[in-house]
Formats: sequence, C-alpha cells, structure tokens
Amino acid sequence: MKRLVTLVVLGSLVLSGCGTVTTKELTVTWMKDAQHDRVYKSLHHDIAKTVRYLKDPTSTRADLHTLCSVLNLEIHAANDHLPTPDREATNLLADGYDQLATATTQCDVAGADPVARAKAIATFRKGFGGLYFGTLRLYKVLGRPGSPK
Repeated sequence: MKRLVTLVVLGSLVLSGCGTVTTKELTVTWMKDAQHDRVYKSLHHDIAKTVRYLKDPTSTRADLHTLCSVLNLEIHAANDHLPTPDREATNLLADGYDQLATATTQCDVAGADPVARAKAIATFRKGFGGLYFGTLRLYKVLGRPGSPK
C-alpha cells in the first residue's frame, strides 16, 4: 500500500511539471503572433509623421483627417492583440493605446487651431510613452537587452 501511495505521489509530481509554460515563453509567442516589434516601429514612424504635420501650420484639415484616421485604425488593430502574458506590460500598452486613440481624435478635429494641435501633440507623446514603456517591460520579461527602437 505504501508503495502504491509513493508511486501515485511521484507520478503526480512528474506530471505536474508537464505542460508548464513560463511567462517568458508565452511572451515570445505573443510577440511573434502580435508582430509587436513591427507594429511598434510602424506606430513610431506614423506618430512621428503625424506630429510633423500637426506642427506644420500649412497642413490642411484633410491632411490631418487622413493621417489621423489611418493611425487610429492602426492603433486599434494593435490594441486588439492585448492582453499580453504580462499584466504590467498589458496595463502600460493599454493605457498607451488609449492615449494614442484620444490623440488621433484630437488631431482629427484640430483643424488650423494651434492650441488644439499642441494638445494633440502632447497626447501623442503621452500615449507613445505608454507604448514605449510597455514594450520595454516586454523586453525585460524576455531578458532582451537595450530599449525599443
């Protein structure tokens, strides 16, 4: 009887290790499936371009509408991949995407108003900060050196 109990306990211990996946492994898979590095670079580029247009007083309402509408779609597509396997990264990215979506709305309605344009730029910066620090957190989970580029 003792031998049977010992075998059952040992078998349970062996099987308990099966199927265990680490947060790092889950994050690797999530990063690949979400194409997060590519999305990060694309958003960084498109946000920078939009901010340049917001700073340029000769850019038209139509220019801003087009840029901000496309960027809004891109942001929502990235947001659809949440949550990540890491709660802290998810919170940072979700907040960043929320701020960026707000910025696209502000951008779209800013028109020629320099104050409204400045407000949209500030919101883009805040939102990109969330995206940056969320990505940096993912890098930490992965043990990746450096910072997002």
